[in-house]
Amino acid sequence: SNVNLTKDFASTKKIKLFDGELMQVILNIFKNAQDNFKLKSISKAKIWIKTSDSKDKIIISICDNGGGIDKSIIKKIFDPYFSTKSEKNGTGLGLYMSKMIVEDHHAGKLSVSNSDKGVCFNIELPLNRKISTIS
Repeated sequence: SNVNLTKDFASTKKIKLFDGELMQVILNIFKNAQDNFKLKSISKAKIWIKTSDSKDKIIISICDNGGGIDKSIIKKIFDPYFSTKSEKNGTGLGLYMSKMIVEDHHAGKLSVSNSDKGVCFNIELPLNRKISTIS
């Protein structure tokens, strides 16, 4: 889709995780960015993905230059069935499920904030956690 992807993988720590689930979270964030680029006709679309380490966690940051999320709805985007897309193009479950995957299945934190160019999603994953089975 003609999106420039910049990667900066600086994390050196390893953690146990459900990699297929975490990939779904990342793909969902990418897909939402792609949809937003198209909706807003962003001509030089860019996504930055960066990993870093802190004392007790790994942080994955995914940012774009798509103009950000309106302040009036940014606190609602993780709510179930909340969508800015038309009914046939969105169920409002993608970011809700992403939050559940990160927070319930990985004991982490998924957050969002606007930047000067667009939006940034941060995934924080703790280094020391017990893997629980998913029911």
